[in-house]
Amino acid sequence: MVYVDDEKAPELVEDPYGPKVGGKLLRSLANISLGVLEIPKNIIIVSNRSNVIYGLTGGTGLGILNTAGRISVGLLDLITFPLATESITQPIYP
Repeated sequence: MVYVDDEKAPELVEDPYGPKVGGKLLRSLANISLGVLEIPKNIIIVSNRSNVIYGLTGGTGLGILNTAGRISVGLLDLITFPLATESITQPIYP
């Protein structure tokens, strides 16, 4: 929501519907198509936190779980994109 400057009392103006819906559609397509990048990302993160062997095994498992979650949320956002809601995932893009 944005306040409009006026000499009288400030008016409350809603954000436009189009950019919200467009952003949600873009976010859903990005999560669906780029969700597989969670696997190498998690391998690197787990390897840096512990060791390479555990990074390859545990990081792959964690990456597969995060990939499934990100793709699922992307599909949910794609189905419901006309409803301009906030993002479920953090970070918004993979």
